[in-house]
Amino acid sequence: MDNPRIIGHIVAIHGFRLKVELLPETRSALRATLDGVQVAVAINAYLSFSIGAGQIVVGIITDLEARESYDPSTGDELNLELMKPRRVAIVQLLGTVYEGVFNPGITILPTLDAAAEIGSPEILRIIFESPPRRNKPENYDGSDFDYELQIGFPTGQSTAKVHASYNDLFSRPLAIVGNTGSGKSFTVASVVQKAMKALKRKDREPHIFVLDINGEYGRAFLPKYGTYQRISDRIYLNGKEFGIPVWFLNAEEICSWLSAAEQTQEPVLKDWWAIAKGGVASSAASVSSFQNAISSIDQLLADLPGLKRKSAGSYCDAVVGHLERSHIDVSAFKKLFEEHRLQNQYNTEVVANQSEIFNAAESLRSVIKARISTTRTDDEQRIRTADSPLFISRAALSDPSLINRAVSKEDTFRVEAHLTTLKLRLKTRLDDRRWHTFLNYEDPEINVSDVERWLGRFGLGSKSGPNVSIVDLSMLSNEVLPYACSVVGRMLLDVRERLPASERYKHPWVLVLEEAHNYARPAWANEERGQRLARMTFERVAKEGRKFGLSLVIASQRPSEISPTIISQCANFISHRLQNPDDIDHFRRIIPIQARRLLDQVTILASGEAIVFGSAFHIPARVQFDRPDPGPFSQTAAPYYEWSKDKDPFPLAKAVQGWTPALSALPSTEAGEGCGLGDHEVSANRTVGDLDDEIPF
Repeated sequence: MDNPRIIGHIVAIHGFRLKVELLPETRSALRATLDGVQVAVAINAYLSFSIGAGQIVVGIITDLEARESYDPSTGDELNLELMKPRRVAIVQLLGTVYEGVFNPGITILPTLDAAAEIGSPEILRIIFESPPRRNKPENYDGSDFDYELQIGFPTGQSTAKVHASYNDLFSRPLAIVGNTGSGKSFTVASVVQKAMKALKRKDREPHIFVLDINGEYGRAFLPKYGTYQRISDRIYLNGKEFGIPVWFLNAEEICSWLSAAEQTQEPVLKDWWAIAKGGVASSAASVSSFQNAISSIDQLLADLPGLKRKSAGSYCDAVVGHLERSHIDVSAFKKLFEEHRLQNQYNTEVVANQSEIFNAAESLRSVIKARISTTRTDDEQRIRTADSPLFISRAALSDPSLINRAVSKEDTFRVEAHLTTLKLRLKTRLDDRRWHTFLNYEDPEINVSDVERWLGRFGLGSKSGPNVSIVDLSMLSNEVLPYACSVVGRMLLDVRERLPASERYKHPWVLVLEEAHNYARPAWANEERGQRLARMTFERVAKEGRKFGLSLVIASQRPSEISPTIISQCANFISHRLQNPDDIDHFRRIIPIQARRLLDQVTILASGEAIVFGSAFHIPARVQFDRPDPGPFSQTAAPYYEWSKDKDPFPLAKAVQGWTPALSALPSTEAGEGCGLGDHEVSANRTVGDLDDEIPF
């Protein structure tokens, strides 16, 4: 054989699929060539076809078949011919190599009888190691705007390396899917680690934010933090306790959080939320003073029917005292109380001019509310809405009269029943320890009073902190988790939207949604409010985030349980082993046609193997990913080894410490006896009710 690379010739052409009849001597899967031993006849082997003028069409073997044929010899003599095996390879064409560059387009197809050659190492290098170059900055003439990010090697061809476009992989949504144990978490860690190491600079602010649902990525990115004690209902940022202030919630989120009725409670709640966020100084007087004056007026009006003369003056003083230096004329209001001040302190008669006081108080209330808005500048009025992330003190949240300020006196009686249930829900939320992470912003360890300080905890705006920020959400309840993820995602997008249009593409961020099926599910009829918020947030990021410099990495075991809107926006896919038919069918509908045959192998992929395709790669490929170093805490247990070798008992005290911190301090002899709290004294610093809230039985 003159050319050891030739293994057969084309016998049929069906669109972009070819049939190659293999030469009789081509029986082994491997072939020795001048470039060494190469894969010749095997599924996923690459073949090349010369079409002249220096152009080479490249294809991949997707199927192999063998048939028997009978070919009688010519002539008149009767001969006995044996059946001959006819071995055929089905090849899917992928693109064209010309002048050292791969192009996924094919303008000229190979012809019948064209020789099929083993893909040379040079061709494989062009395909795998020289990925597309994407997103060249405007007015930039250099060639170093993109980077060839190595992720692994083609399965069965370890001499080649697979690279992806760095820019494309992280500028548009990327989906990483696979069953548990298939290597999904290792791939997330490996890709992110390699992306950060490629920068070669450590004095940079964070670029990637990981919503860590299982608490597994600390070791992969934050080795210096080691392991840290986690407590129930807490969020940890890079190993330290973190929080999401409740005043970050916008109007829609606060209505969902308090399950407000759409027709009767939502309008009041949105007004109340806007009023609560207005507690800052204005040019004439502080808005908080105005609000205190309104509270005093509300108290006066509530007590007016039974108000005694001897105490009427104190009500007046309470209102007027809050309006000092406000330049609001209160002389007419004060005059109505003068005759009551002249009475001796033992006079217990009810005030006689109740109607005049009522009208004057209502009029003064209207003046104060008008002043709250008119004393602010146009810019202040624009930003101080129910959607603005403005500080609200815990004391203000607990003020029972605050909601009443959003309703006129006449309407209060009409909607009193609705307001009562709304106040009850608010109190319940504030007392529910599962929402601790939304209410801890005044704690000394957290101390978040504005958005800038909260973002600063990530290291944004400075050259400090790790390039990857791990938000550990593993200790949150299922009800709290969607709200936490939704607010973090929305805040990151809102911050970027406020950048000038010319700077949005600078300092890009990537948000990794680990186990995204927990909070980015498809819409359904009885969808919980928190799930709906999270889904809509990440659908918005998937659709609009690219233009603002915020991209997503969606990691999930169940692609069919991810919002179709989010999946449809993904430009690149890494599919590890999938077994569920619904997941495979769902995935098959959204991938390119040339990758569908390759996806047939998704059920037999080994751990760490994946099918990769998308705009960051030249062609779909089956890839063995490089292992991360260090890896996440996602190893699979080895029952035989652990049960036969390990002699230590299960660390029960450590496991329950987050639920029962008071009891965990007891001596082991006491803690191991009895079956309930009745066997021990309850800690002096904790009540029985406190323990009941945290013990899960």
